[in-house]
Amino acid sequence: MKNRPGRKRGIWAITLLILGVALNGIAFALMVSQFKVHSYEGAAMLPTLPHGELVMVKRDPSEVHRGDIVAYDPVGWDRPGPNLGRVVAVGGDHIAYVKGESTLTLNGQPLDEPYVLDAAPGAPDLAFAVSVPQDRVFILGDNRGNSEDSRYFAELQQGTLPVSAVTGLRIAEEDSVLMGVLGLVSSVGTLALPVGIGLGIAALVARRKKQPVPAGPVWGAVHVDEP
Repeated sequence: MKNRPGRKRGIWAITLLILGVALNGIAFALMVSQFKVHSYEGAAMLPTLPHGELVMVKRDPSEVHRGDIVAYDPVGWDRPGPNLGRVVAVGGDHIAYVKGESTLTLNGQPLDEPYVLDAAPGAPDLAFAVSVPQDRVFILGDNRGNSEDSRYFAELQQGTLPVSAVTGLRIAEEDSVLMGVLGLVSSVGTLALPVGIGLGIAALVARRKKQPVPAGPVWGAVHVDEP
């Protein structure tokens, strides 16, 4: 049997529309479940994060390391959250600062912090010495002279926070690759949608053009029987 006009285009249209919706749905679902965007407000993380910076974080990281920039809930600090800060010490570490020194010390060794504003890791010259309990972290801002962080809550577990208070981790290189892949998948899906719609329209036009006009009587004609 002869195929109907536009049938193949119609099949392709439906396929591309389903594919486009599916790809966009999968990419969106993974993005929402794995990542979150924070709009950073304040000056505590200067110069690393300027005010208004959009920061992409990976939700609920399984591990937190020294030097990580994290989103965290300041549990017990009576401060709104989430906040953004840098983990400078983890469970088992001893972190300290002595007034007048040029660096903090981590486990007795000078801590190199090239990210700190004005190369002043001890600003505003606030001394502290903390042994971080297991499963807890010590968090500071990069702008030490203008950051309300772990140093100011010594009466609450020495200013440390539970690892569970960390709600997001600023994405690393491998997560950036995943973000790129999800973006590509979404782009393919988005491209498939208008192509599918175009093919669908073309299929409908082709069907209408090829529809036969039913034969009917010619109005005004006279039928004459042959003798």
